[in-house]
Amino acid sequence: MVRGGVRGGGLAAAILLGLAGCAAPARLYVNPQADLSYYRKVAVLPFTNLSGYGLAGERLTRAFVTELIIADRFQVVEPSEFWTALEALGAEPDVEGRVDPQKLKDTAARIEATGVIRGAVTEYQMQRFGQEEFPVLSFDAELLDAATGNVVWRVSISKKGKGRIPLGGSSTRTLGSLTQRACAQAV
Repeated sequence: MVRGGVRGGGLAAAILLGLAGCAAPARLYVNPQADLSYYRKVAVLPFTNLSGYGLAGERLTRAFVTELIIADRFQVVEPSEFWTALEALGAEPDVEGRVDPQKLKDTAARIEATGVIRGAVTEYQMQRFGQEEFPVLSFDAELLDAATGNVVWRVSISKKGKGRIPLGGSSTRTLGSLTQRACAQAV
């Protein structure tokens, strides 16, 4: 059961409008029964890496947490504190990033988190087209109600950066800069 009514509907509308104004494709689902104001303290699970790049999950997780902290919309549980609590209850994610739902619920209760964010990286690479190389990134992230496991919101982002010769404006020529922008957009 997701908490409360739709008091957070204004926030959801603002998120939708903000994403609609971005040039990169993004899809967003917000549970219409969710009270978004309820989710103040969140923990972030390491993003699952489904791409061919070995460090994509770790890089996306760190960038996402950084953008959450910058946005100041949530109190973010220190990742090491969350990991210690997961280990204490034997709830570490398996190789595919899954955590037993009951153990995740118990861990969240122990650290007093009302929500848990998890995600998966599906594409993280430099793509060649002719003489140009472009960074390409796709990932999904979702906020789960810690007590019920219900999805509160879910976002899917796909972005392609610019080639080596920037044509004005700020550049997204590296995977690092593209990752930072994609995470900021998602948050």
